[in-house]
Amino acid sequence: MAKKSIDIKAARKLIESKLEENKSRKDILEELSDIYFDKSLIARLIAMTPDYTTKTKYKSLNNILIYLLVLTIIFKIIIGVLALANISIYAIPFALLFPLINTYFAIEVSNFRGHIYNILGVLSLASIFKSLADISMTGVWGMIDILIVSAITVLTFYLGKKMFPNHGLLGPKKVEKGEYMLG
Repeated sequence: MAKKSIDIKAARKLIESKLEENKSRKDILEELSDIYFDKSLIARLIAMTPDYTTKTKYKSLNNILIYLLVLTIIFKIIIGVLALANISIYAIPFALLFPLINTYFAIEVSNFRGHIYNILGVLSLASIFKSLADISMTGVWGMIDILIVSAITVLTFYLGKKMFPNHGLLGPKKVEKGEYMLG
């Protein structure tokens, strides 16, 4: 059988079905490496795909994270519209830019995409520092934002570590020999 370019959607479905069959991640990597060219991308997809048991175990915390992200979407729209309406009515569409980014994060979290948790955690941490710098202008709303984003930060790093222990910020972790740690 000739190797082909990777179809990410098909590969994800295949990885999920193999995990449901209780195949080891290492076996899945070898099997998919015989089908597709890019072994590092396959390893990344495997490392960022939780098995059914892990999804079930952390589903409630993941849902809380999604609700917090939706809350920040609503919060950012309200704050953005209120702030930009004083500047110009034509600036109001810019108030939707950051909520769109949060919408993307919420969708990826709802799909249990492993790569998004560490990225979201780092961006949330940066957002906390920005909110702290602007606290004199934002007052109570800034404190509420800091509390919500702090909860998001803690949850994303916690869930990322628990659900995807072998997926780091830059992809799947490797052992000394250069082999992928897949679990």
